[in-house]
Amino acid sequence: MGLEELGLIGSAIAVGLGAAVLPVFINAELYVVAIGATVDSRPFLAFLILVHVIATTIGKMFVFQLARRGTNKIRMVEPRPPRNGVSLKMRAAGRRLARTRLSRGIKRASDWLLTLLDRPYSGGLTAFMSSLTGVPPLAIVTILAGASKQPQWLFLTMVFTGRLIQFLAIAFLLHHVSWF
Repeated sequence: MGLEELGLIGSAIAVGLGAAVLPVFINAELYVVAIGATVDSRPFLAFLILVHVIATTIGKMFVFQLARRGTNKIRMVEPRPPRNGVSLKMRAAGRRLARTRLSRGIKRASDWLLTLLDRPYSGGLTAFMSSLTGVPPLAIVTILAGASKQPQWLFLTMVFTGRLIQFLAIAFLLHHVSWF
């Protein structure tokens, strides 16, 4: 194994941890697309995806524990008024988009899945669907699962499984990577 392969493994770990902790700035799915375009070996790409999923799951464990220990410190914050006309128009466009039938359906499904987090074992379905599809966003589900009665082992198992399926599906569809 050369330095290039070790660098790719290190980047898979770094991006996985970063995407778990800072999902707004680092996109794990985009990393899978980019790494698939640069790696020629399909088995090595599958290995990189596995390393990336493990790192993402470890990062989610860190966020889960922060939420579990910091639930007493959470407070509600009021949204600020828009600073300029562009912000005002963006909020208005967001409200119009939220009134569409598709958006309302996604919101209903997301709300139903979030209500399952209050139940210790049914919340695993929420973690799995969120890590597989992104609805509801996994960053929010991680924080809410940490603040709820969700068992950590179940949450991490569902996140690992959902992310592995999602990333391998991306690699299979875009880069024709398969186990067979």
